[in-house]
Amino acid sequence: MPNTLDTLPLELLDMILSNITSQKDLKQVCEVCIRLWDCAIPHLYRCLVLTTPDPSCNELTDAVNSIPKRYVRHIRDFELRIPIFERECSHCKHRDNVWVGEEDAFFAKGLHRFFEGIEDEATGGKIRDEVCAFHTLMHALYDLHFLDNQLRSFRWNIGMCIPNILLCTNEISLLRKQRNIESLTLHTEFNCSLGVGSSSVDLAHFPKLRSLSWKGLNKYSDFECLKDWIRVHGHRIVSLTLDLVSWHRAKKIWTDGLRQQSDKKEIDNFLTHSVLSAKAEDERIMFQALEYLDLIENLKTLKLRKCIESQKWLELVSSSRKLTKLKYFELFLTSSEPKTTTKKICDFIERAPRLEALCLMLCEPIDWDSIMRTVRRCSSLTRFSMHSLVDQGMQGLITRDIPWPSGLEQLLQDKQLAFFGTSTPPRELASQLQNLQARPLCKLLHIRATGMVMMDLIYDGYPVFDQKSVDEYCDFDPSYEPRDIHKFAEWAFSSDGLPNLIVLAYGDFSHENHYWPYNMFLYNTKAGYRRYDPAEILRWDLVNDNIDMLAACPFEDITDLESDGLFY
Repeated sequence: MPNTLDTLPLELLDMILSNITSQKDLKQVCEVCIRLWDCAIPHLYRCLVLTTPDPSCNELTDAVNSIPKRYVRHIRDFELRIPIFERECSHCKHRDNVWVGEEDAFFAKGLHRFFEGIEDEATGGKIRDEVCAFHTLMHALYDLHFLDNQLRSFRWNIGMCIPNILLCTNEISLLRKQRNIESLTLHTEFNCSLGVGSSSVDLAHFPKLRSLSWKGLNKYSDFECLKDWIRVHGHRIVSLTLDLVSWHRAKKIWTDGLRQQSDKKEIDNFLTHSVLSAKAEDERIMFQALEYLDLIENLKTLKLRKCIESQKWLELVSSSRKLTKLKYFELFLTSSEPKTTTKKICDFIERAPRLEALCLMLCEPIDWDSIMRTVRRCSSLTRFSMHSLVDQGMQGLITRDIPWPSGLEQLLQDKQLAFFGTSTPPRELASQLQNLQARPLCKLLHIRATGMVMMDLIYDGYPVFDQKSVDEYCDFDPSYEPRDIHKFAEWAFSSDGLPNLIVLAYGDFSHENHYWPYNMFLYNTKAGYRRYDPAEILRWDLVNDNIDMLAACPFEDITDLESDGLFY
């Protein structure tokens, strides 16, 4: 193949290389000859993801510094990532006494002097070291010297607050001259104590921004920034992911900020009436429901996570009677009303006739039978996942399997679902599927076992799928006994199992590829099923095409894991 590539015209060769998504394959092309090297290098550096398990950012800084300066101009998509399960409990690196003046700190000459002499008696200088590591990372990013309007996407996926040097509009902002950015991912520190008073994000600065994923809004200015962006560009947005992490804390942040900014009366549903509303407050709307249409005019992907009062927004959109263009809809609610919540969800789904993918994680009580009847009418649906939560009072929310709702059997048999995701334990799921007259035809089946299920084994140091360990320790939750997934796989990949099944995924794949080390993919071979490591399986188009479904509705966050004492 490489020799053949070397004989092609440059234009055709460039088209072929643009369709190669594997970095490993592109590197191999580079090694063939100088001509292919010159052609492949721009594609190799077009999408650059820098990731490290080092929560202090030192390795991330080294990765940034290792980028050859002559190739920086080829970068179009840039991501910084610290896998969520590698982060520290308190992974936001700034403190009150060192972060307030960060605008002054990032001028080149004063950069290092700003942190000199900062000590913390309780930690023996650890805070100073952590802040300096983060500060050095910012300096390394600044030294990349991106060309004006070079980047098309930027992903801040390290769970730390966004420094002003990154996304504000002043002279020192790293992205100040990147006005061609079309996609932003912001995964910030929701529990940071500096949530009030610091304005570090200005989405209006990116006129071509069409896709936004924002997890952990922690300042009043964050919500105002989102509101202003939706008001100006709502009719152009094609993808929106909004994860508030904790609804009650988000509401308090917004309410406290509103009181500090003005004497305006507190809005009953701030998310619907203030943030997601696309109209100016003094703009008169003849029909109330029309106020919420701008945001969904061209929206293809919508993910609402832990946005409790978004139910009202769904209701108002539905009441307009206008059909949406949604192809992907994800809804994660941590509370519900038995009748009203179900109706609002069903009405909204009915307004999305082009829906191809649907992910639901809903809190009981919920009428799953009604939802199944609605989903069955989605003629374009090819991917579907459903998960349930139950509130146990002082113990908080826990995941639970859904009693097999009426209509699910018909949905699995009638629809040509390529993907199906469920939290039903393997033993129970096998029993239900074996009773079906016609087997489902899904190619990828995801049985979700959340982090809390797996954590019980991790506490005692047992690998989740170590059969010998299971004999000694198996009292955590009999519904999720580890050996059951292997029994399920034996049946699912057999002649009596699921005829089209290619991959069986088991575990919690939340947080966009930030996998638990104990997750697993199983696939069928002539010698029986075998396990693939995530690094191997990600090369499969089937898995790559369904990463969004595997990661949908993330339940456990880093803050949930901290509270259970897993990280020290």
